[in-house]
Amino acid sequence: MHSSKLRGIDFRLLWRDEEVDHTEFFSSFRDTDRLGVVIANRTEGIGAITLIMSYVTAFFDRYRERGAEFFAYPDFFTFQRQTPCANYGMCDIWPYHKNVFVGQDGQETVEAITDRGVNILLVPDNAVREVEIAEAEQESARRSVSRCFAYSATGATASPDLVVESQGSLLREFGLAVLDSVSADDAVTEQREQWLEPTDSANLSQSFRELELSEALKRI
Repeated sequence: MHSSKLRGIDFRLLWRDEEVDHTEFFSSFRDTDRLGVVIANRTEGIGAITLIMSYVTAFFDRYRERGAEFFAYPDFFTFQRQTPCANYGMCDIWPYHKNVFVGQDGQETVEAITDRGVNILLVPDNAVREVEIAEAEQESARRSVSRCFAYSATGATASPDLVVESQGSLLREFGLAVLDSVSADDAVTEQREQWLEPTDSANLSQSFRELELSEALKRI
């Protein structure tokens, strides 16, 4: 529960160029909802960290509304194509087994997503590809997945619908923990340098594009 200190007021959301309160945007979110992030190379998921943490905060808000003390973590998952998987525990995707290795196969990836009952799906903003998925699995995904977003490893998605901004120091600390959870190769070292580059703003801003499920499945 590293992020339980965060509150809705710690996030600024722009939905299609209109500012919206965190409470309003996540008003339909339930503490039983499940988020999944498809990640090609383990650490790119930090490009969606503002949206992930917005959903984590909404999860804790549901518990806070009840007024009693709690010890709980959201049933959120990463689906990673390389092993060993990066550890997103600082983003409250915990325990570690919620970081799931799925390899390169689209069918296997969708099976992992539907087996865990994911409702909100984040996928890389990459080129679409032909993914062969059994009809039964496609229908299972239609039943469970209610919302999909494309994200970019850089945090800047093409033609975004949603922009999420939050305090940079804390979220950058969380992102560094993810980067430091894997052995540093050239790609990770470069990503770490980019992650630490100074900016004009103290906040971290990232953008996302909403997708239909059919479009999201072409990017897994």
